[in-house]
Amino acid sequence: MRKNLTVFVGCMLALSLIATGCATGGKETKSGAPTQGAPAPQAPPQQEKVLVIAQSREGDNLDHIKTSWTTGIHFLVFDTLVTTDWDIKNKPGIAESWKVSDDGRIWTFKIRKGMKFHDGTPVDAKAVKWFFDAVLDPKYSSPSAVDYKYMKNNRVVDDYTFEVTLSESFPNFISPLTSSYAGIISAESYRKYGPDGTKEYGTAKVVGSGPFKFAEWVPNDRMVLVKNPDYTWGPDWVSNKGPVRVDKVVWRTIPDSSTQVAEMEAGNVHVLLEVPIESVDRLSKNPKVEVFKGPHFGLGYLAFATDKKPFTDVRVRRALNLALNREEIVHGVFRGLAFPAYGYLPPLMTEYVEDKNAHRYDVEEAKQLLSKAGYPNGFKATLATQNKAEHVRLAEVIKAQLAKIGVTTEIQVYDSAGYASFLKQGKQELFVREYSYSDANILQWFLESGQFPYPNHSRWRDKTTDRLIKEAESAPSLDNRTEKYKGLQRHLIDQAVWAPIWVPMKIQAVRSDKVKNWRMYPQTIYKVVLNDVDLVP
Repeated sequence: MRKNLTVFVGCMLALSLIATGCATGGKETKSGAPTQGAPAPQAPPQQEKVLVIAQSREGDNLDHIKTSWTTGIHFLVFDTLVTTDWDIKNKPGIAESWKVSDDGRIWTFKIRKGMKFHDGTPVDAKAVKWFFDAVLDPKYSSPSAVDYKYMKNNRVVDDYTFEVTLSESFPNFISPLTSSYAGIISAESYRKYGPDGTKEYGTAKVVGSGPFKFAEWVPNDRMVLVKNPDYTWGPDWVSNKGPVRVDKVVWRTIPDSSTQVAEMEAGNVHVLLEVPIESVDRLSKNPKVEVFKGPHFGLGYLAFATDKKPFTDVRVRRALNLALNREEIVHGVFRGLAFPAYGYLPPLMTEYVEDKNAHRYDVEEAKQLLSKAGYPNGFKATLATQNKAEHVRLAEVIKAQLAKIGVTTEIQVYDSAGYASFLKQGKQELFVREYSYSDANILQWFLESGQFPYPNHSRWRDKTTDRLIKEAESAPSLDNRTEKYKGLQRHLIDQAVWAPIWVPMKIQAVRSDKVKNWRMYPQTIYKVVLNDVDLVP
């Protein structure tokens, strides 16, 4: 492949020299343009710049009104009302500015002029209003509706002014507007291709206003994006505000991590967003690869179907927590490139609370709790996981550790789409989960009763949890909100709703001989910013 490329480039260089010779041999005007009758110099054809990114999963649908599983595609195809910069500070996006009333209930956004969707329709206040109205429309059953439930009245003030009136003060209102679920969709395309139209939206059609246009999705193989040549509204915190420098991005779906690494080493993949732990040292020693490591807003945990016996009993859930040796898992499965988890949020969040005693390793105490709950000899259960290599190895270790307290598990492995379907159908008992998110409201997303049964996969419906979430979300200040979320976590730990296991590191690998200006975004695993990225010719 590399040899063929060398021959091709050599031919292009020769053609270029020939063309230059013809031009200099002819009669030129002062400006350098050839005189009439002389052959026009032919510019050498430009080689298409194609960036190839590997992903281990692709979700079940790209319609983020309907799905609870977004990918890096969403960060590239859509613009959001507000963006977050490299320090995760709120910055203008579609909204060039905004203000809030003294009582915190009325938010007014000034929409940037000149933006348009990939279908040519304008990005204006009417488009923004339609999107949030659609998310809140019960007929779409959007999992994201929980993020905007305090929107009482959305109003178009004029073509470029959008106003939201909240039912009550909500100091964290801006944060959900920056997420991958808040990308503004073209109303015209959604009406044409969405649930009320041809039903192609999310699989064959995806229309935003971002730097890339959706081109193709071949399930379990690739997703393809192409450059948006009309894009001139890059955020202030990137250098290149205009069209991106690469022509195409191919997201290859490669569930097997060893295959991902082999493809990178062969030069067929430029970026690994999730470097398999066992390959970090190997790739770090490759002179053509640069490995990026950093803290991560993520958490991995063992979840239970809390509405099914024996997981309805808090003593059983506590026993399972005590049966897990987190330190052994971190060093054995993740080779030290992760941290033991003792809470429900990653330590990077200001709302973080940990309880090492509730999550200590204590097999004897775990056995006693099971006995008191009526399971002196343990029980049998299924243990489901996605087919990500580390998760499968983790499931095997969990199986061995739970066996020590008499719990026998049967491991079930699913691909990403199959796993999402499995959880939606409520077939789970024990299951491995990992989230990547930078706001404490992720707890609301997964554990509020209104999110049952999807994405509340834990099937947790608890009035105290709902009350604490509401108190946190409607707190009069961000400081007060932080304290409320700490109280919520203490309740969840007491009820052992999950068994937190590990806090992952974000590790990416990039072909440094091919890719220029790569910078790892510090938030979620799949968020990438490609405005300044280029490829070496």
